[in-house]
Amino acid sequence: MKINYKGFMRERIRKNPVTINPNASFFEARNLIEDKGVRHLPVVDENNRLLGIVTESDIRKAGPSDVNMLSVNEASYLLGNLKVSAFMTPKEKLVTITPDALIEEAAQLMHDHKIGCLPVVEGEKLYGIFTETDAMDHLADVFGLKQQGTRLTVALEDKPGTMLGVFEIFEKHNVSVTSMVSPSFMVEGMRIAAIRIRTEEYEPIVKDLEKAGYTVLSIGKWPSV
Repeated sequence: MKINYKGFMRERIRKNPVTINPNASFFEARNLIEDKGVRHLPVVDENNRLLGIVTESDIRKAGPSDVNMLSVNEASYLLGNLKVSAFMTPKEKLVTITPDALIEEAAQLMHDHKIGCLPVVEGEKLYGIFTETDAMDHLADVFGLKQQGTRLTVALEDKPGTMLGVFEIFEKHNVSVTSMVSPSFMVEGMRIAAIRIRTEEYEPIVKDLEKAGYTVLSIGKWPSV
């Protein structure tokens, strides 16, 4: 069986995002952001080549710092003639990523650079965008947060094969694992695993885990009510 999934950006990103031309006005950019409910506007030319990006923050900064110094007509005239190219963040200052990068790489870049959006480029052309909302959606999916079940937090010895006994107990009870996540840090020399199982009848499973020597630190129904 062939599975056409590799965990790359091109399989999860938002293609064909709302974009804007560099010659568009301040008001066009502001209206697009407000009307479309987006926070990031990639700036592209007629060939879809990425030139920069406009954010909500750019819109705020581009406005007059003291509207009291200007009449309404003056402010409207100035902003109407202010082109996107004058206040966008240019491509040279952007952090970008390719469609064939791993999703984890995108999340790491956003974390390290403290940015809310990554333009995804193929060559010079815009392929799509990956935002902090997309990252959180992917995280919720990886953690299995949208599926009914039980979350078990289990302390494990940090050595190969430790998880085998846990999965054998799940198999004994004919229970599937929705997700399993283990952070990099240790707690009192033990590895911590957050395991989501596809059942709410967790009592006999917990009993067998503890009988086998595993420490179950917490139990939670999911989604919590």
